[in-house]
Amino acid sequence: MTRLSNLTRAAFLSGCFVVLATASAMAAGNVIKIGGLFPMSGPGSYFGAQDKQGVDLALDQLNKSGVNGTKFEVQYEDSACAPLPATQAAKRLIDQYKPDIIIGEECSDATLAVMPIVAQAKVPLLNAGSSSIKITEPGNPWTFRIMPNEVMQGIDIATNAYKRLNARTAVLLHENTNAGIGNAKVFGDTFTKLGGKILADIGFGRDVNDFTAIATRIAGMGNVDVIPTYTLEGQGLKITQALMQAGVVKGGGGKAIQLGTIWLPFGFEQKAGKAAIGYIRIVQFDPTDQRPQVRDFVQAFKAKFNADPTHLNAHAYDQIMLIADVVKRGGKDPQSIRDTLAATKDFSGVTGSVAFDKTNQNIKMDTIHYMETKPDLSWTSLKWN
Repeated sequence: MTRLSNLTRAAFLSGCFVVLATASAMAAGNVIKIGGLFPMSGPGSYFGAQDKQGVDLALDQLNKSGVNGTKFEVQYEDSACAPLPATQAAKRLIDQYKPDIIIGEECSDATLAVMPIVAQAKVPLLNAGSSSIKITEPGNPWTFRIMPNEVMQGIDIATNAYKRLNARTAVLLHENTNAGIGNAKVFGDTFTKLGGKILADIGFGRDVNDFTAIATRIAGMGNVDVIPTYTLEGQGLKITQALMQAGVVKGGGGKAIQLGTIWLPFGFEQKAGKAAIGYIRIVQFDPTDQRPQVRDFVQAFKAKFNADPTHLNAHAYDQIMLIADVVKRGGKDPQSIRDTLAATKDFSGVTGSVAFDKTNQNIKMDTIHYMETKPDLSWTSLKWN
């Protein structure tokens, strides 16, 4: 996949700015104001850069003609994938921009920190990337998630590991965050119930940079079939390369298969090199999907950015398109947008479909797509869901 251009990244990292609707729509006042709460800095900045591309493409398409006479604009704030900057950014959006709806964050801890703020302000929050079960359980009437939560993901990955890959032993690797710990626990519980064995559960902070000792420890455990790994790209690269150097994974002559989540962007394979061979991970978008809307999205993205779209581009695009669908169904202010979102049962996006349950969690599993890295560092879609 093509890397983000330096120009695109620089433009996004420059700070807070607004993508405006057309002058005529602004004059008429028929504008839905969207707050973009994305990490522009820190270890998750790649999320924000790619989210912005998906959002911008959707706005380009929608604002050509509008929806029910309404246009759309967005103001971005840097939430930095961490609780404190995320809460500060959310307060700025609410106090200064007064959005009708907010999209983001990507990291679960940041999203959890923001949720009470948006609930108090009575502004709906539409999330695509955070997996912690705490976001939708026991429920928050102002927060919605379009991706499967950590329980749905963890059960699916563990079941596929046991039944499709015939894995019987696993080592869990995860960052010590809500999402990292939660995802690993669900995998471990499910895998054990199926008959598998967890050989080790290894957590680490985001400040860890050298994974040699951990990889050496895993190499000494004997037969390890799968290594579910829950971390952001920077540490993910170092972990994968350390496992290769220790001879644990296929790229290093071992047999273990790393399993990953949507935390890793497209292009990870090229950065990791042969260490990524055999890596199986889930993404929210399959560009080989032959549905017309997917083909149209891929074509439009390539035309605008001269690059192949990633799953992060796609889930950000779907967030905007779902908001447009809500406006088409009558949403026009924070309360009516919230109410109409809650009634969503049959939205079809480029990542898959959306139907919210009573906790505002999407119950559809067709947004989970498995991909496997091949020896030439390309990947193939496994079509498991």
